[in-house]
Amino acid sequence: MNANRTDPTVDELLDGDDLEFLKLLAAERGVPVGELAKEGIQAVMAARTRPRPVRGVIQPFRSK
Repeated sequence: MNANRTDPTVDELLDGDDLEFLKLLAAERGVPVGELAKEGIQAVMAARTRPRPVRGVIQPFRSK
């Protein structure tokens, strides 16, 4: 891994309109822009990795 590598900032990742919206939303909530972006990314990851609910009747496990 390169020791000189720096992570991109939120300003570098978003274009003008999205960045302005994120800054406005962060100001309304009273949190830093980076923290709001982190929460949004975590929410998306949690929704995508959550197991799907099982359809139908679930049979209980019975030992013989």
